[in-house]
Amino acid sequence: MAHFARIQDGTVTSVVRVESAELLDGDGVEQEAIGQQFLVSVFPDTSASDWVQTSYTASMRGKYAGIGDLWDGVNFITSAPLEP
Repeated sequence: MAHFARIQDGTVTSVVRVESAELLDGDGVEQEAIGQQFLVSVFPDTSASDWVQTSYTASMRGKYAGIGDLWDGVNFITSAPLEP
């Protein structure tokens, strides 16, 4: 199972789960780009660049993306809390 964050204007607006089978290439290897294209087919108002794979284990991109987190193009960053 894989997870992808939707990025809009550098901010995570949602995180969705994608079955691993949807990411497999012809050799049975998971590919982020295939997952991005799958998500565009499910959410046609998006583009592949709107979706970035994230991981619960933080083995990629610094941390598991959460709604409101920031995307710097390399890693997800916890956004600063709003001042009251």
